[in-house]
Amino acid sequence: MPETGQPVLTEALLAPHFAERPAVQADTLILSYAQLRGRVASTINQLRSAGVDSGDRVLVLCPNGTGHIIAVLAVIACGAIAVPLDPAAKAGRLRDATRQTRPRCCLVENEAAAPAGIKALRLSSNSDMAGHTTVALATISPDQPALIRFTSGSSGHAKGVVLTQTQQLWTASRLARAFGLDSRHRELVLLTMSSSGGWQRVAATLLVGGCVIIGEPPLSIGSLLDDIVATRATGFFTPPPLVRMLLAAPADRVRKALLDCRNIEIGSAALSTTELNTFLPLVPNARVFVHYGLTECSRAAILDTRAHPDRVNTVGTALPGVTNSIRDEDGNDLPAGLPGEIHLRSPHLATGYWEQPDLNQRFVNGWLATGDHGHLDADGFLTLLGRHDDLINCGGHCYFPAEVEQLLGTPSGVEQYLVAGVADPRGVLQEVPWAFVVPIDATSWTPEAFLALARGNLPGHMVPRHVVTVPRLPLTASGKPDRLETVKLYAATQEVSPDG
Repeated sequence: MPETGQPVLTEALLAPHFAERPAVQADTLILSYAQLRGRVASTINQLRSAGVDSGDRVLVLCPNGTGHIIAVLAVIACGAIAVPLDPAAKAGRLRDATRQTRPRCCLVENEAAAPAGIKALRLSSNSDMAGHTTVALATISPDQPALIRFTSGSSGHAKGVVLTQTQQLWTASRLARAFGLDSRHRELVLLTMSSSGGWQRVAATLLVGGCVIIGEPPLSIGSLLDDIVATRATGFFTPPPLVRMLLAAPADRVRKALLDCRNIEIGSAALSTTELNTFLPLVPNARVFVHYGLTECSRAAILDTRAHPDRVNTVGTALPGVTNSIRDEDGNDLPAGLPGEIHLRSPHLATGYWEQPDLNQRFVNGWLATGDHGHLDADGFLTLLGRHDDLINCGGHCYFPAEVEQLLGTPSGVEQYLVAGVADPRGVLQEVPWAFVVPIDATSWTPEAFLALARGNLPGHMVPRHVVTVPRLPLTASGKPDRLETVKLYAATQEVSPDG
């Protein structure tokens, strides 16, 4: 796929010297790097024919699969800006993204997925065109925007994070190095590629000549374990709920299925120390990583749990090249051990938000004020406490739900739960903690044992005043439990007396 310009990221991820190696595997379809390059070239021509030019925005509404990878790489290679969204995204997010970015067109695998009024281009997936297609491109600056990724953050309002060619390539190379990925790596993709967490694992795998395996959403742990064995996957990235499902499965079956895994990354939310220490023996041959990051600064801190078993209550140290700082409300650096807001500086830090200058006040002098709170120890290990918006103020006692959850671990009979602050019905304490619990067996589970554990392990102001049994916990687009949405969904339906 010779070009006259410099599509920095696309060329790096589809290096010619990997031509005959398998790049993507989706069910029975396996594409080599040469074939993938050919399909990207075909899509570039398709975009050019539709009038897409450098700087134009192009919506990518493709589900996890080969088509998503082709679409994003083709848009970036044109010098245009890819705006990836999950086709199953809520209508409000799609509407906000379309209104803010004013896309030239939309790349889809099914025309019905395109929003009204936006020209739909259906990916043509039958032509490989490997090695014999010339694509004329304008010169592309490595520092021009490559992606706009939409995230809700704590505000609930969609905002587009702007990421450049250089930032994306820097992230992929640093992650590949941190995780020890090479051309033998076979990445099973479980999270949506429209999120930073899912895409960065894909990019890091392609950068080193590995193979990306498209996983179907796991309907059960059994089918997931079967897929890992059948595809010979050597690694994957997962949110904590999936790890908890693995912990609930027969240990011998999990250990056998994951025997060939060499790299497992856990992110998007925290596992308790007990859960993590229970999981590690199930994957004896794998390095298991925990990370902290945001769409604005992906994987800012990483913990290798094998190398630091005494720090599994943290999210690790800053990725090489990243600097973190804990600051008070006045912006002053705090010494080790004192909690405050996490600030980050890095070469892969986003350049800001697309056409939302009022939000760019979070970016000051090359630093990002994350809105997350935590503290550093003397060796630079970061303990994450939670979002500022999650802070519970219970009669002057201020603390984060994550502190409560860390102390409680995973109580018996509980599949998943979270703690959140709810307005005190008496109007005295401002907020009181509630627990929202998904039990393993809702027909036999009662909250008494949960409350007994809480009273035995927590100071009085942290003990949940009410325990609500729920069928599920709503998640954010990146797979994190959504505390605000949980309270909206379930707290309002509960009748609690002022004395309860």
